[in-house]
Amino acid sequence: MARWLPLLADAAVAALLLLLDVRDLWFKLRWVGPRDAFAFSTVVTKSLPAPGAAPLRPTATFSYDGQRSQRVSGWSSFLQRCEALTALPEDHPAQSFHSAVGKNCMIGATGSAVQTPELFLTSSIPVDSMAWSACELLYKHRKPPICHSPIVTEFTERHNLQNELAAKPSAIDPVKRVGNAGISEPYAIKPGSEAETELIELLEVIGKSSPISAVVCVEAFALKGPGTYTATMYGCGSPSFYQSVFIGMKIPFLGLFQQDKGWLTSNAIRIMGMTLLIRENRRSIFTVKDEALDSGAGRILQHNMSVNYAASGSLYILVVLADLVLLAFNICGAVETARFMLWPLWKPLFVSEYQMSSARTTKMGLRVGDFSQVLQAGLIRSNPVIMLIIFSRLLSWMLVLPCAVLWRDGNLTSGDVHTFLTLVRCCDLVVICINYLWDVAVAHREGHALMFVRETHVTPLEITSIGITIAFVGIYQYWSFMPCQFDRKQQIDRTSFQNVTAIANTFGVHREYELTTTTTTINVYGPLLAMIGISVLLIGAVVVSRFTVGRLVPSRSLVQAPVSVVQPSATKEFPVASFRSIHSDLTSSSAGILMCSPSPPPSPARKESDSQSESAYLLEVSNDRVPIESVLDNPIRARSLVRSSTALEKQANGQVLLLPSFYVTFGIMLIGRFMKTRCGFMDVVQPVVLAREHQQHCEYENDSQTMLERHFRVNLR
Repeated sequence: MARWLPLLADAAVAALLLLLDVRDLWFKLRWVGPRDAFAFSTVVTKSLPAPGAAPLRPTATFSYDGQRSQRVSGWSSFLQRCEALTALPEDHPAQSFHSAVGKNCMIGATGSAVQTPELFLTSSIPVDSMAWSACELLYKHRKPPICHSPIVTEFTERHNLQNELAAKPSAIDPVKRVGNAGISEPYAIKPGSEAETELIELLEVIGKSSPISAVVCVEAFALKGPGTYTATMYGCGSPSFYQSVFIGMKIPFLGLFQQDKGWLTSNAIRIMGMTLLIRENRRSIFTVKDEALDSGAGRILQHNMSVNYAASGSLYILVVLADLVLLAFNICGAVETARFMLWPLWKPLFVSEYQMSSARTTKMGLRVGDFSQVLQAGLIRSNPVIMLIIFSRLLSWMLVLPCAVLWRDGNLTSGDVHTFLTLVRCCDLVVICINYLWDVAVAHREGHALMFVRETHVTPLEITSIGITIAFVGIYQYWSFMPCQFDRKQQIDRTSFQNVTAIANTFGVHREYELTTTTTTINVYGPLLAMIGISVLLIGAVVVSRFTVGRLVPSRSLVQAPVSVVQPSATKEFPVASFRSIHSDLTSSSAGILMCSPSPPPSPARKESDSQSESAYLLEVSNDRVPIESVLDNPIRARSLVRSSTALEKQANGQVLLLPSFYVTFGIMLIGRFMKTRCGFMDVVQPVVLAREHQQHCEYENDSQTMLERHFRVNLR
């Protein structure tokens, strides 16, 4: 039974690979599909500033409210409503912040504001979301001009959002979904009320700011000791005037519109009229803990975020369809291989061991163990499958990248396994790249390539491991610029405060009129190209090193068959054929053309003790193509640099046999006495028509035509 263990392991690995395909499809449909799933979660822990902490120092001097002062962002305008701001520093990038604690901030419209001793604020709300929410809460005839601008009217289309209230973020402070927010009048604030005054003042700050993308909007809550908080107040600061406003205490519906709009960003790829739209938005819950009594660390803020990635558009549908087709091809290929290649090995077990010893495969000089890794022979050599893989992996990279950014920050608490497995799938591009580069070398010097492949190889697992290692090593290097350049969705302000960088979520005005893919979106593929390029170089170094070592030791690419395995009838049933005799042998058995070597067999007088010199002789004379390679015009052995094992050929009864996993990998399926093209490949095995068979076929057609004519004449009479 031990000889069947490799086949059982092979079946287990093949089943695992199919499960990975199913998981990848499920991940794209459920976790990053068109519906908001909020499947990912992150946790960020920060220390709240102590009472004597140094506040932020603005670089500009402000003399009065509303003073014109053009800056990179509106962060410093919040000092118009707060006595001081103390930053909560970030780890990536260093010396930066996007959250702060304001001291004695005024909440509400001018003239009726209420002071809050401590206000936590984080710049996670984009300005278009804030303007859209404020406009939704006003009667149509009370809306200022900004409510009729594209920044508001195209908001739901830009982010592919349903115009409805957000669902509750957690079990804490549950909110009830009210009606259909597509009709904004039921939520409209009473005209002339203080709440309407706050909304109009907020929209005026946004409307007169320039550029509007530099406006900083925040979600905030009043710090009142340990406990759990959600944002109840919102505010915006102008980058061109020393003016800001905080609202929300008298507008409960505002929180319902904004509670799932944190870090709202959307990016689009448009190709030939087809669009892939990816949206990210988050829900936040804050927990304040006082650990001063336990460890003297002071107050700790724990920021829990549920992260949603939603993909939609015609390109997304095509990616899902491509993955479905790939899954169908892989299942079909595995079933076909198991049926035609492995079932003939298993079937005699249900009869008797004697029949197993006389099976056709052993007559060809192959043992059960030689069929290992047949099920693992994927479709990576099929041109249609390669095109589907490239299309799917390139567009799936847009889904991997934002997850990897969270992973880089070390904050991802759920979804990290799915992110890792999806990143692994992108390593198929490295395998395809290596195969194509090596095919170029084979086309240039096929004989030298075969000699090289016999001494070295690289496995798909090694390629995947190197690719993942490169991705992780460089994740802090060339991926660090992606969050701020991924369609410019973060505002980076290095000039408003001394010795610190202010970060804010922003809205890119250029997105309103974007009709084609922007350069910044194309640059997203920079990390992927870098991973592929560096991986190819390292794999090349590994292959060359293995070749150097392989030349110093006996070659292991040729497997020696035990004498007991080789049946005496093997030579008689499958004689060594020359290329001229290929066609005559093809009709009797396709196995012979697959297995035998075109080289002349060793002399019968050669003794058993000369096995080492015989192996060297066979390696020397079999540099030419074997018959199957000549018929298909495909140098299978020379192209097999990427393979799962060292073994490439097998010597049995004076013949060099091609192991089954290799011709299955290149799309050849052996069915009894015939060959056929494997599922997923196109026209690998071309039909061979012999002159004798063609003549017999023509005579049969002529006889049939004569009989039909005679029958027709009889009917006419």
